[in-house]
Amino acid sequence: MRTAAAVLIALLPSAAAAQWTIDAQGAWTYDDNLSRAQRESDITRDHALELRGALGRAFVVADGDMVLRGEARAGRYDTYTGLEHFALGIGAGWRRKLGIGLTAPWLAADASFFEEDYAEQVRDGRSAALSLELGKRFGPRFDAALGAAYDWREQHDDLATVPGFSGRPFSLQGRSLFLRGNLAFGESWLVFAAAAARDGDVVSSTRRNPAIFRESAAIANDPAFGPDFIAYKLTGARTNSYTIGLSWALRAKASLDAAVTNERTSARGGLDYDGNVYSVSLVYRD
Repeated sequence: MRTAAAVLIALLPSAAAAQWTIDAQGAWTYDDNLSRAQRESDITRDHALELRGALGRAFVVADGDMVLRGEARAGRYDTYTGLEHFALGIGAGWRRKLGIGLTAPWLAADASFFEEDYAEQVRDGRSAALSLELGKRFGPRFDAALGAAYDWREQHDDLATVPGFSGRPFSLQGRSLFLRGNLAFGESWLVFAAAAARDGDVVSSTRRNPAIFRESAAIANDPAFGPDFIAYKLTGARTNSYTIGLSWALRAKASLDAAVTNERTSARGGLDYDGNVYSVSLVYRD
């Protein structure tokens, strides 16, 4: 946490001509497979309140808009309180139009780094994400973007419980390709949709399961779901996700969004699972 805060303090006091930006979001979510489990007896479900806030400073860099930001996020769960967390991080985003006019394409890049503190020690860690996208507006009502992303996470402590296996199942990395689009209706309504394919590591928390054990690269107890749950890291998995949602503009800088995301994961050994996340969010950007 101290590292991220120190970098943020160094970045934000900059030129007086720079502009401040604010991004805040509060979301209610329901996840019908929190544990990412295959067997019905291991599937857990819960509601959560998730908060996110970012304070940034905008500059012009390489003929594009650059925003350096500090971020904080937190999550509170109704039942599985071991998943409650707080994270503090820094990020940078850059966007440039590749031409003049409404339909000119744009290029955007984003990077972030977080220190994450969970109610259960096994989940504590640090994470980073990088993304690059190319987008275009096809008219006054529709725009779309295609992009690629890389995500990385390192679990702080090796809590090995099985000889010969790492105790860091929450140390993960993956690469993604994604496509997203927005379609506006009038001045206040927007339909958004996205699809993504991610290849890399995933973690599944279940009760003792010999089939998962044989395919795992790391294993540790996961008391967030109960004393008999174990977190297994699976490598080389493919996750396809699909999102559709509706946004209602409450005013120029705020909106109320509702969305559903379906995720389907295929891993070696036939260890497949899927789940849905439903969310309602209040978003403010300035």
